[in-house]
Amino acid sequence: MNSNANSVLATQVMASLLRLRRSFAVSRDATVFSQTRRIVFEKSLTTPEVERRLRDFIRSVGKALSHNEIILGHIKVLAKLPEPAAEHFLVLSLTRLDRVDVTPSDCWRNRDGVILDSLELYVNVLVFEHTLSAVKKVVNDALKDLGGSVSRMPGRSSQKRGVVNIL
Repeated sequence: MNSNANSVLATQVMASLLRLRRSFAVSRDATVFSQTRRIVFEKSLTTPEVERRLRDFIRSVGKALSHNEIILGHIKVLAKLPEPAAEHFLVLSLTRLDRVDVTPSDCWRNRDGVILDSLELYVNVLVFEHTLSAVKKVVNDALKDLGGSVSRMPGRSSQKRGVVNIL
């Protein structure tokens, strides 16, 4: 990244932080969204294809919830194979649009040739300056683009607007 790009990024970060700081004068609440879904793909996919789709998914959510391409919070996704292969998982994390952090289980990387037809998907979003209904809509719209049917997993979903203590 050149110095001009760094300067632009620093300006965007400062502007976002100033907006965030002003919002604390009114409210210290963050929107916290957690959702668990089972995805059954329309056609079977390999683990690299699934990883690419999940990267696109988390970026789509992040882009919609960002301010000047900066996420005021974080988005995390845990994708794992259904039982009995639950030790096969992939964790994705996003705090900046230009970088998706991906942590696979040892088994995930060894499953390149394996075809997947479904996943359990755990989505957690903590953001400022967005309503719960807006976050829910963004996540659910992005889920539709994964290329499969989405169903709720009973007893595993919570959403709330909570207080975040800033030290």
